[in-house]
Amino acid sequence: MRDWIWDAVEELPQQLRLVLMLRHFSGITSYQEIADACEVPVGTVRSRLSQARAKMAQVLLSTAAQAHDDASALTEESRHEAVATLQASERGSLPREISVLWPEETELVGILNRPGERVHPVPVMRRTLEAGVRQRLRHVVASRDIIIWEMDVTNPVGAVNPCPSNLAWLMFRREGRVQKLRVVFPGPQRRASLQEGG
Repeated sequence: MRDWIWDAVEELPQQLRLVLMLRHFSGITSYQEIADACEVPVGTVRSRLSQARAKMAQVLLSTAAQAHDDASALTEESRHEAVATLQASERGSLPREISVLWPEETELVGILNRPGERVHPVPVMRRTLEAGVRQRLRHVVASRDIIIWEMDVTNPVGAVNPCPSNLAWLMFRREGRVQKLRVVFPGPQRRASLQEGG
């Protein structure tokens, strides 16, 4: 049944799939948090969720008798990639199999990027590590081209502007490679902290 549902999720257009994955499979569940993560108004989130649920119902009915891909294998592969990425970045270099995930054209978008500037995620990862911030993988939600890695964060003792205690990496892939990464800090207190320089 899990594989049947995930195959139906994969049939959704990317915008609908993202809000559905956040709302029902991640820790980013409030409409406001989803709106912030997707950089759209709350009304758009509600509309997209409604459309996604209606389309899901149609797809589930039409595919009930078919064979389905193994959704847990995709999630486990992504979990392995997340752990390997974190470990490699802490060592200071990404091995070939992990660097393939982060090609030169990968772009960091959202709150950690300066407007009008194209930034690759790896230098930002390095700066974060140099500041003493560590991330530990908590949860993975994976479809073929949208991946969510939820992280617990620890800050160095005495950090002046500590990073919020959890965050999520929203990755948009094409042919297995990350094209865009948006780091999301769920919760209103976290948004205020980041805007003040945290």
